[in-house]
Amino acid sequence: MQPGREEKMDGTERYIYLCEDSIEGIFTAVYDAFAERHGHGRNHIKIASQYYNQELLTTYITVLTDYEKAVKVARTIQDKIGDDVYEFIQKASVSADVEKADAIYRVIILALKMGKKVLSYLTEPNVAFLMELERSTNNEIQKLLQFLRFEELKNGFLFARINPKCAILPYLAEHFSDRFSGENWIIVDTVRGSMLIHEIDKGCSLMTTNDLDFDSFTPEYSENEELWRKLWKTFVDSIAIKERINPRLQMQMLPLRFRKYMKEFHPDQ
Repeated sequence: MQPGREEKMDGTERYIYLCEDSIEGIFTAVYDAFAERHGHGRNHIKIASQYYNQELLTTYITVLTDYEKAVKVARTIQDKIGDDVYEFIQKASVSADVEKADAIYRVIILALKMGKKVLSYLTEPNVAFLMELERSTNNEIQKLLQFLRFEELKNGFLFARINPKCAILPYLAEHFSDRFSGENWIIVDTVRGSMLIHEIDKGCSLMTTNDLDFDSFTPEYSENEELWRKLWKTFVDSIAIKERINPRLQMQMLPLRFRKYMKEFHPDQ
C-alpha cells in the first residue's frame, strides 16, 4: 500500500475529494472531509489536475478552494498541534508529488491524536512519506539560494528565472528581501508561471500568470548587463583550478537542471 492510500473495502462506498494543487485547496478538502462525517477510512483527497480512472462505489466531490475553511484548518493545526507540525505540512504541500494531498489528510488525523510526537512517528508510512517530501523541498530551497542568478533589465529591475521541482518561491522571499532590500527585483518560476516581485519600500508579492511563456521570454537587458556577465565569467574562470576539475563531482553538487539560467554556463547568451 502506497503512502496516502488505504485499501478499499468491498461493498463500501468511498468519497474522493478532488482539490486544487495548493495548501489552501488541500486544507479546504480536509475541512470538508471532516465536516461531512463519512468516516476517515472512506475519505480520500486527491489533486484535481491529475487524471484518475473512475472507480465503482466511489463518489467524486469537486472541492472549490475556500480560504476561510483553509485558515480554520491552519489555525487548528497551529493551536492544537503546534507550529512545527504546521511548517512540516506546509513544506510537504509544495511538492509536485501527486500523493501528497491524501498523506497530509492522514497525518493531520494522526497529529490531532498524537500532537507534536507525530513528527517522530516515522514507522507510519504517511509521516515518513511527508518527511521525504519536506526534505526534498528543503534541499531545493538551499540549492536555489546558492544557484539563482539575477540579471539587470533595462528598467533597472533585477530579473531571475528558476525551474524548481517544488513551488518554493515563497521560501525565497525572506532571504532575497533581506539581501537586496534596496533593489527592485523579480524571480520567475518558469514551471508554474508564478512571480515573486519585490519593490523598494513595498515588500514582496506573489503573482501567477499563464499569459507569458517565461521560459522562452527574452527580456531587454541594461547596457551594463553584458559587462557584468563578462566580469562574472572572468571571476569564475580565475578561481577554477584546472588540475582539480572533477566533472562527476560537479554534476553531483550542481545538477544540470540548475544550470539552465546560470550565466557562467552560457557566456554567449
